[in-house]
Amino acid sequence: MSDPTLKATICPHCGTPAAPGEAFCRNCGKQVLAPTITAPPPVVPALQQQPPPAQSFSQPRKKGRSKLMMGCLVIIGLVVIAAGAGGIYIWRRTSYTPPVRKAPAIPERAAGTMTEFPVDNDKDAPAKPTSVQTESLSGTTAKAGGSSSTKLPPGVDRSKLAKGATTMTSSTYKPKPQTSTASSSSSSTKDNIYICVLTAMPGQADFGDGLATSVLQATGGTRTGVKVQSPKGATYIGSKIRSPQVNVYVLTKQGSDIVILIYGEDPSSQTIVDRLAQNVGNGEGLIDYPEIKESLWTLPATTPSDLTLQEIYTLTGTQIESSIGSGGDLPSEMRPFIPERMASARYTDASKQEWIALNLEYGSSFHAWRTWLLARGALGLGGAQTTTVRDVDALYLNQDGKRILIFQKGPYLILLSGPGAATVDRLVALGNQIQV
Repeated sequence: MSDPTLKATICPHCGTPAAPGEAFCRNCGKQVLAPTITAPPPVVPALQQQPPPAQSFSQPRKKGRSKLMMGCLVIIGLVVIAAGAGGIYIWRRTSYTPPVRKAPAIPERAAGTMTEFPVDNDKDAPAKPTSVQTESLSGTTAKAGGSSSTKLPPGVDRSKLAKGATTMTSSTYKPKPQTSTASSSSSSTKDNIYICVLTAMPGQADFGDGLATSVLQATGGTRTGVKVQSPKGATYIGSKIRSPQVNVYVLTKQGSDIVILIYGEDPSSQTIVDRLAQNVGNGEGLIDYPEIKESLWTLPATTPSDLTLQEIYTLTGTQIESSIGSGGDLPSEMRPFIPERMASARYTDASKQEWIALNLEYGSSFHAWRTWLLARGALGLGGAQTTTVRDVDALYLNQDGKRILIFQKGPYLILLSGPGAATVDRLVALGNQIQV
């Protein structure tokens, strides 16, 4: 293709052809083509580097916190601090390591009776002791009723026992239900078996025979002779009394001053009574049962030199609840404060005044501490004063002619009482001997 700018051009003025590229006519001299103006290329301005914006060094303005938020934060902080301090305090009050314990200070003659109790060898539903009482029967200390839950067979009471025995250790055995759906309540006493081990006075060879005669006369039952040979070698000879109402054994240990009474007040208890009678003296007696041993061994290992031990006893929580609510149903508000087990020791001083050491054992240290808080509040309102026993705080006051001291350690709440004129130091000395 040819370039259009090379075509012949005619002069517009005279009509003379002009050669390609000629700007003026050769004939008339006038301009043939209009001048072409070429626009210069656009000038691209150099990029101007603009200075960066000046940085502001002023700090951003803070928003003011509301007074309500600040107050909430302070309150939350105080709550956290209080909770931490309270947790540490509770931990210190409820943390507990039991001491190394020794056998309690039971008179030798009474202590020897504890090994005579049977250890039930039934594998399916063994009867186990629930309460224990050891007491002196001599002189004015013998009581017709007694403070124990252990019952005596018909025709026998403590005043009659005191005529031929010096001490008695008694326990209430309760058989384990045959099935978990057994209808009998754990608080029922219908199936209880009551066992008493007596220490006869010297020269009372016929003491056991006399007791069997009294039971026979009171029940109108039948009497047969029995002989029991213990696996440990001892021989027991005595009587078995049966009636429509009761089952009773009276056994005398040969060559010793031990007489044993085994009594079931329910006719259906015959099998259990027979089995327990055949197992007297077959082990370590009550000490073979950890619950009994641990409870008794919280009592003082040595009796204060100015006091004489008269009796010790233990009760389960069920028995305590039953005795408290004997006049009717126990208020539900009281149940959380009933211990799982109680151990007590009763002493007399040279003036024949009574001293009591009562140890309430709860299921946990926290449970005991909670009960202690309630007791401390009540005693504080009564004007109680503080002292220290076994490295913990204790309260003492006079009430109803008695001087009372109470303290808590671990799962135990201990209450001590003595004559109103007794010094606090004597109660503290007794409290320091409690093995908790």
